[in-house]
Amino acid sequence: MAVAEVARPTVLFKTDFTCPRCGSCLVFIEEGDNVWLGCDRCALYVKMSKRDVRRYWSYTSRRVLWRDLLRDLYSSFREAAD
Repeated sequence: MAVAEVARPTVLFKTDFTCPRCGSCLVFIEEGDNVWLGCDRCALYVKMSKRDVRRYWSYTSRRVLWRDLLRDLYSSFREAAD
């Protein structure tokens, strides 16, 4: 019997974005090499690799542009939900 090791999320929070299918709040998850945005009720998630998240790093202010990152993840989520 094989045992699979599952990575635990390092960051997990509910967002104010809503699922177009069921209306529940979406969850942001950071784990391993990916970040995810998804609906726990519908079990629909989209992911972005942390390599792609580097596009949202502001070198002048030295911070992540969270608003832009979440907006783009939500756009991908809406496309996947349709």
